[in-house]
This record gives sequence, C-alpha cells and structure tokens, in this order.
Amino acid sequence: MSLIVLTTGLALCQSFEVASIKPSDPQARRTRIGISPGGLFAAQNVTVKILIQHAWDVRDFQISGGPGWLDTERYDITAKGDGPDVSEDDMRKMTEVQRNKLEEKYLIKVRALLADRFQLKVHRETKELPVYALIVAKGGAKIRRPTEDGSPGGRLSMRRESAGTEVTGQKAVLAQLVRLLSDQVGRTVVDKTGLEGSYDFKMSFAPDQPAESDGPSIFTALQEQLGLKLEAQKGPVEVLVIDSAQKASAN
Repeated sequence: MSLIVLTTGLALCQSFEVASIKPSDPQARRTRIGISPGGLFAAQNVTVKILIQHAWDVRDFQISGGPGWLDTERYDITAKGDGPDVSEDDMRKMTEVQRNKLEEKYLIKVRALLADRFQLKVHRETKELPVYALIVAKGGAKIRRPTEDGSPGGRLSMRRESAGTEVTGQKAVLAQLVRLLSDQVGRTVVDKTGLEGSYDFKMSFAPDQPAESDGPSIFTALQEQLGLKLEAQKGPVEVLVIDSAQKASAN
C-alpha cells in the first residue's frame, strides 16, 4: 500500500504522521494486527480492547473497567509513522526479537493514538491474583539446546487445527513460551524454572475441550513433552485500569 493511497481521508494525530480509523465490515471474520512492509501499522477487524492488549502487552484478564463497547465495536486502522520503511524481505530476515523491537516503537505510537482518537485514559495497579508458576517437572526438562545451523532464531510459532494445537520453538527463550502460556490458560505465568538461554522444542495439545479429543490438555502436554509444569500459586499481577474512553469518529 502506497502512502498516496493511505492518506485518502486521513486526519493528522499525535501518534502517527497520518492515521485512518474506520468501522470494520460487519461480515469480516479475520482479525489482524501488526507492522506491514513499508513501515505501516495496520489493524483489521479489531476491538479497542484488542488494541489495548497489544499496545500495553497485557492479557484480557489484566484489563479492568471501561465501557462495554470496547469489546464489541470493531475497527480497521492504518497508520504511517516517521520511522524507517521496512521491506517485506527485511521483515522475513528478522528474528522474532528484532521484529518485537521494531513493533515496540510503533506500539508507543499506538498508545498515543488511543489516547488521542479514543480519549483513552488508563492507570496501572498491582493486585494479588491467582498465577501459575512455570517450574521444571520431576524427571527434568526435556527441551534441548539448539543446533548451530545458522538458521534464524528467536521464533515461537503456534498452529491451530481441528485436532489440536502445535507449538514450535526455534532458538526460543522461555519468556516467549511464558507469554504464549499466559494467553492459553488465561492467567499470568511466572517463569521459575531457572533455565536460561535459548531452546528448541515442540508441543502438541488438544483444543479447549480435551474430552472431545484424544490429545492431552496443555497442562499434560507441557509436563509430558517438555518436562515443565504449571503450578497454581498467588502472586502480584499488574493490572491496567481503564478510567475513561470514547468512541472515535470515522475518517
């Protein structure tokens, strides 16, 4: 998408040079959010709640307050900042760590965009809530150190199919796995394994209703396939409290 196309019907805002916010097609089913080649930030069919989760790197259970439409109204957003243009080839060669660093620069702008166009005001609190501690299971960890084959590292991918979900780590650090586990189990996961560095691993588990599948639950798969375990505990969890928000006008 060229800048000329992007600027059609755009309004200037504090966070990006130009940004377009429009209601999504009610028939749209696919949700996408991220950085596109050319240095564009694009979000399709997203709620403001999803944008908040992405911009502050929090899960849904870490967000408190706010009007109900934050979960229901969906938008298409396209924005262009003053950062470097990134080609499709550049993005393909990046490690996940490099992509995350690039994305973080844009997410700072997304926070400002939410404050400017949705009049979003938030503050942080820390509460004592149920958490899961990720520990090494009895018998030891089964994840392995990566082979030095020169391939890009720092990648963690998840593939969903009707039969279940497969998670593959390639030179991935446990912080990446912890984040994925938090999303899956709906609770903050704290790494207490003491394992450092990067690892290769693969794990497959059943859908949300394991009784309808022959596959193991995510808890069983984690222990049997990776030699790790989630242990229920209580601990401090950072919560993002929404003080106020208003619907943005389309442009």
